Amino acid sequence: MVITSFVVLFLFPLSVFLSVHEPHKPGIIGLTTMEAVAEHDFEAGSNDELSFKKGSILKVLNKDEDPHWYKAELDGTEGFIPSNYIRMGDCSWYLGKITRNDAEVLLKKPNVRDGHFLVRQCESSPGEFSISVRFQDSVQHFKVLRDQNGKYYLWAVKFNSLNELVAYHRTASVSRTHTILLADMNVETKFVQALFDFNPQETGELAFKRGDVISLINKNDANWWEGQLNNRRGIFPSNYVCPYNSIKLPTPPVAPGFTFAT
Repeated sequence: MVITSFVVLFLFPLSVFLSVHEPHKPGIIGLTTMEAVAEHDFEAGSNDELSFKKGSILKVLNKDEDPHWYKAELDGTEGFIPSNYIRMGDCSWYLGKITRNDAEVLLKKPNVRDGHFLVRQCESSPGEFSISVRFQDSVQHFKVLRDQNGKYYLWAVKFNSLNELVAYHRTASVSRTHTILLADMNVETKFVQALFDFNPQETGELAFKRGDVISLINKNDANWWEGQLNNRRGIFPSNYVCPYNSIKLPTPPVAPGFTFAT
């Protein structure tokens, strides 16, 4: 995927070549099906990549292990695709590796109402998913089930993707004992995703692995931000992360000098 000719720049959007790199492709740990639309043609350069045309509707199977490359399916064929060639469907509700405890902290904030929800990876069953929903003064968790054909469901009605399941349960209760309809949150909490592993060198720094989703607490310092992950709180270099569900592919960075202000 290395561009060696400047002539090629006139054939495709400049943004494509500024952001496409050849990262290490991840292993498949868990599968989640969300929909995406191809914004550019892509021709596979290796056997594990997936070719597609602009306008193709792809099923994204895994987007948590590497922000650069997603595992996707098109017409029954699976492979890796560059994340900056596609536009994800509405999945702002998917927070990936956020823990059950962090989900409850977020959903118990004062401005969160009944029905506000998020979808996350299931801690007790790696590779599976849960819906966490605010109801009254508590948070309820519903495990998303899959049948032998890969369809998703909570109860009887089954769906091809998480997008379809979420859309259905906006008007049909996720609970059999209470009427709980899913509704989008509009909270101030921001999330970032780790682009690289970070191993702390000093007390008070926050360790994380590439792909982790971190709750952002403080970004008063341009170089070092404060966040929370798995009930741990600490600071980390800002150039090791990107906004969650965004596309930003920097060169592997060096941690900046420490000037964090509290």
